[in-house]
Amino acid sequence: MIVCSCAVISDSDLEQALIEIMSAPDAPVPTPGVVYRYLSKRMRCCNCSQLVVDTIYETLERLEAQGRICPYRSATAKAKLGRTGAARLRTNSREARLLLAAE
Repeated sequence: MIVCSCAVISDSDLEQALIEIMSAPDAPVPTPGVVYRYLSKRMRCCNCSQLVVDTIYETLERLEAQGRICPYRSATAKAKLGRTGAARLRTNSREARLLLAAE
């Protein structure tokens, strides 16, 4: 599945990048920026950013369950990503309440 049509990045590209990023001894938190830089790509329109973040979360969980990445390193990355995810969830909840109130 194509995740970013501007940079032509598929979910399998993201998966391979995450495996290699998370296998490094000093692995950074795999944010979209880190993954895009690893793939030597750039976000152009940023319409895909939410899908990229969701795909990163899902892929980390699947790779951890398959034993392809270290669960401790994955847990640390997810905790750090979770801080931004929690803020996103609050924003989405706020938007949902505003939409419901408008109806």
